[in-house]
Amino acid sequence: MAVLYHNPRCSKSRQALTMCQDSKMDVEIHLYLDEPLSYETLLSLIERLDGESKMAIRFKDKKFKLADSSELDVEDNSSIALFLSKNGHLMERPWLDVGTATAIGRPVENLLRYL
Repeated sequence: MAVLYHNPRCSKSRQALTMCQDSKMDVEIHLYLDEPLSYETLLSLIERLDGESKMAIRFKDKKFKLADSSELDVEDNSSIALFLSKNGHLMERPWLDVGTATAIGRPVENLLRYL
């Protein structure tokens, strides 16, 4: 079963949810802001990410400037996972986990090859 890490307030995340539902793929919806992800889960998602690891962080979010990113090394998966475990609201979304790989839906068409 695939997992969509979803934020219902995000238009791209809502688009991804619709795409998943239309695909008839069995997808579990995880509201990551309500149920924060562990460091281990984040590290696993990042290590299987189709693309650069730093894509996992919402750098353009206003709250990023307020977060303590002094220890963040965007070239290190462990560092990114640790940062996101403390700042889950800065995780890029939507994020689809199909088991063997993960993809971030920016743009949402990035998810099509997995649906």
